[in-house]
Amino acid sequence: IMKTLNDKTYYFISGLPRSGSTVLAAILNQNPEVYVTPTSPMLSVTAAFQTVWREDPAVKANYCDEQGKNLTKALLGAYWEHRNEKIIIDKARGWAKNMPNASNLFGYPIKTISVERDLPSIMASWLTILKKNPNNSAEQNLRLKGYLPTDENLMKEMWFNMVKDCMDGLAQMKQEVPSQFISIHYDDLIENPQEQLAKITEFLDLPNHEYKFDRIENDTVDDDLVAWGLDGLHTIRSKLEKTSRNPKEVLGKELYDRFVEIESSYKL
Repeated sequence: IMKTLNDKTYYFISGLPRSGSTVLAAILNQNPEVYVTPTSPMLSVTAAFQTVWREDPAVKANYCDEQGKNLTKALLGAYWEHRNEKIIIDKARGWAKNMPNASNLFGYPIKTISVERDLPSIMASWLTILKKNPNNSAEQNLRLKGYLPTDENLMKEMWFNMVKDCMDGLAQMKQEVPSQFISIHYDDLIENPQEQLAKITEFLDLPNHEYKFDRIENDTVDDDLVAWGLDGLHTIRSKLEKTSRNPKEVLGKELYDRFVEIESSYKL
C-alpha cells in the first residue's frame, strides 16, 4: 500500500447521489482501521484555496508553482490528521471529475468506490425526500423563478442541480481512469452485501473484517437541514434491506420514462 500525507492511505467514495454511499460508509466504518468521512469538504475547500491563492496580488507578483503544490498538500494532509485510522476514504461526489488532478496531488493513482443506481430510482428517492420536507429549498427556488412546485418541476430542479453533474462525472471517470474505480451498485449492495464488501476489500487492499449488516450505526451523521435544507438525506436504517417503492409508482409513467431515456443516453 502506498502512503502519503501524514502516513495515511487515501481513497475516495464518489458516484451518484441516493445510491447507498451513506450506508456503505457506515458499514466500512465498522473496520477499526478504516475511516470513511461524512460528506467531505476536502475537494471543494482545496479548490477554493487554490483559486484565492492564485488571485492574490502578491502571489501573482512572485508566482511559484512549487509553492502552490506544497501548500495544497499541506492543506490536504490537515483534513483528517486528527483521525487515528491509517486508511481514510474521503466521501465527495466531485472526485469523479478530478481523478487525474487528485492522483497528481496525492502522488499515486488514487482509487475510488463509485456508488451507482438506476436513474429513475435516484429521482424517485429525491421526490420522496422532497415530499417529506414541505417548503423545501427546491420548492423555494421554483417559486422564486415563478414556477409551481409540481412533481415535474421539482424533478427538473433536482436533475439539473443535484444529479446531472454527478452523471457527467461518472461518465468522465469511466473514460479517463477506468482502472482506478470499482462500481458498487445499490441493488447489489442490498441483495448481496458480503460479496460487495469482499470486492471493495480486494480492490482497496483493506484489512479483513467481519462486517455486520443487521446492526449498522452511522457515526458520521450530517446536519442535513442546516447544510442542504433537507432533513433525512443521510438517515440510514440499522438493517440492510430494500424498502423503497417502485420508481414508476413514485414518479408516474411519464417522468419514469423520461429518466430511463436520459440514463440510456449516457451509456454508462
